[in-house]
Amino acid sequence: MTTMLSIGTAAVAVAALTGSASVAAASAHTTIVTLKHISFVKETVRIHKGDKVKWVWKDPTVPHNVTFAKRHSKTQQTGIYTLTFARSGTFTYHCTIHPGMNGKVVVL
Repeated sequence: MTTMLSIGTAAVAVAALTGSASVAAASAHTTIVTLKHISFVKETVRIHKGDKVKWVWKDPTVPHNVTFAKRHSKTQQTGIYTLTFARSGTFTYHCTIHPGMNGKVVVL
């Protein structure tokens, strides 16, 4: 009987930890920016720390990239690129191929 109580208690503890981890993961949000018609659709996005931005290529015959000061996607015609923003600030980016194709992520 004591063994069953210990196993039951351990199962409840694991379930509680798993549940709290799921809640934390569920609170993160992903914002989508589309690369289409030689522009970033949603040129400026506002997110919170821990949120993600996913860039989705929808210009199948035109290559683009997403270039920040210290990181960048590969140049591609289709695909996705996702970043998680861990700190507050304003982060500008651009496509190195197309002058004027600029975007901004504001992290609150």
